[in-house]
Amino acid sequence: MEIAMTALAEKRISNILEDHSGKLELYYNEKFQGSYACSITGVFELKVSDNISESCETLNSPLGPVYIDPTKVTHLDDDPLIDYQEKMNTLQLKGRSGMIVDNLRVVNNQSKSLY
Repeated sequence: MEIAMTALAEKRISNILEDHSGKLELYYNEKFQGSYACSITGVFELKVSDNISESCETLNSPLGPVYIDPTKVTHLDDDPLIDYQEKMNTLQLKGRSGMIVDNLRVVNNQSKSLY
């Protein structure tokens, strides 16, 4: 599977990676506390980490490999896309069915936002 990125998203993520070393993981945070519907048990985050599990699968991206837990791939549509909305200063994860995450956080190993 591949994960596409718009040029703006690619630039935004590259800028973050200049200040924080590690590999990219599309991490499904099941402990996320938000205002989502009851049936949603978690939310994707883009984690910058050196602690990638050996069981992770690799998604090809314009920035190189993006890792994902194989049990969480089912939460993605085919051909996922990361976009960047300049006005809102947010990354967004989209799929064929529409918006998956309207504010894709970029976090470190402790789930602290990196921007």
